[in-house]
Amino acid sequence: MKKTDRKTRRKNIMNSFKDKKFKYGGYATLLTAFVLAILVVVNLVVGQIPYRLDLTENRMFSLSDQTEKVLENLDQEIRIIGLYQTGRENPMFDEILQRYRRLNKNISITYVDPVKNPTFSTKYTKDGNNLREGSYIVESDERFKIIDYYDLFNLRSDQYGNTHAESLALEQRVTNAIQYVIADKLPVIYTLEGHMEQALPVQLRQQIELENYEVKTLSLLTEENVPEDATILMVIAPQRDITPEEEEKIREFLANRGRAIFMMDIVDNEMPNFDSLLKSYGVALNKALVIEGDRNNYFQNPAWIVPNMESHDIISPMRSSKMQVLAIGAQGVEILEEKKRSIEVNPLLVTSNNAWGRTDLTSTTVEKEEGDLDGPFNIAVAIADKEWDEKKGEYEETKLVVVGDAEFLNPQFASIGNSDFVLNSLNWLQDEQEIIAIRPKSLTSKYLTITAFQKLVIAGVAVILIPLIILGAGFVMWLRRRHL
Repeated sequence: MKKTDRKTRRKNIMNSFKDKKFKYGGYATLLTAFVLAILVVVNLVVGQIPYRLDLTENRMFSLSDQTEKVLENLDQEIRIIGLYQTGRENPMFDEILQRYRRLNKNISITYVDPVKNPTFSTKYTKDGNNLREGSYIVESDERFKIIDYYDLFNLRSDQYGNTHAESLALEQRVTNAIQYVIADKLPVIYTLEGHMEQALPVQLRQQIELENYEVKTLSLLTEENVPEDATILMVIAPQRDITPEEEEKIREFLANRGRAIFMMDIVDNEMPNFDSLLKSYGVALNKALVIEGDRNNYFQNPAWIVPNMESHDIISPMRSSKMQVLAIGAQGVEILEEKKRSIEVNPLLVTSNNAWGRTDLTSTTVEKEEGDLDGPFNIAVAIADKEWDEKKGEYEETKLVVVGDAEFLNPQFASIGNSDFVLNSLNWLQDEQEIIAIRPKSLTSKYLTITAFQKLVIAGVAVILIPLIILGAGFVMWLRRRHL
């Protein structure tokens, strides 16, 4: 009986393998295992592909075209060193930096633990202080640049005095640092003084220095000429005129491929030497307060102008980013009909046709009066004077940017787009169009707003409809198998 029972059980087991339920169950198991194997293989293959798809709204993890151009021409080894405790590296920053490495194999990304290596920073600091954790070092064989952790963000204070990160400036800082460590010569900006000029705001000066410029002051009353290392001459709201001797020194600088930016406020006194200098490059100041008559082109006050942006290398990136600038108490910059054929003047910021120029600066009315100038007005222009040099066998190009407003530099308006305009202008003046518009990316959270009805529909789909579909599919499958 025992042998018979064993044979029966063995036979039953063998028959169970021939059962339809077992066959379908086996097929399902094999199919599941096959799909899992495919997923594992695909995941391994995809992990080796360097391309990453950035689906964030503001392309947070993508590099700009300007950065790609810089990396395309990079033929030096660049080391980017992040200071983080082991295991505490910032994954978002690392993903962005790895994109630099993927675009150019001359770039390496490494991390150093400042706790385990406390003396590491002594090589990079003159005063012996340790670098802040979260900072980065970008270095070549020639020089290095430190990017402090707090420079990776643009901070903003709210009405309660609380500070929070408004935008991420990692790409801007790293690309500028790469430009710095590979540069043969660093650009120098001289700000003119001695005529009651306005000082360069501290915040803007810091931003300019982060763009790899060195900022110095210049008095042409004591200097024989504009220094040879000057890349750009910056004139900010002079209240008195330059002397004929100073004018001649500036002319000599500009004639030799000079670059300059003039930000001119309205003044009561005459400045014939400044006027003569600007007229020789095809422009003149209106010396009338511009008042905007179109409600869409001013903010709160008709004298607080939000000008239209024209098409130019300085402006185009700002237009694509939907930035705006604010000009307060501006005067128009007129483009003269009579000028040298080699001079090209392009408007940058322009008022509407409904604007007018108040010639009586003592008037308190906001209405247009007799004698006022008709608009539109150019608030800012870009000037290029290109002439052929027979001796050098090449073109010599002089560039200027003239803005009829110096309140433009007020730090209160830095977040609007005014600082971007100035920085873009400086980069255009020194022929660095590839770094124009590498600007911080917003970290502002955007919330999804839905109505009560939309909430009800979403809840019904998630809580009722989807479960019913799954149950219905299971019930149909059960019926089909039952009748097999």
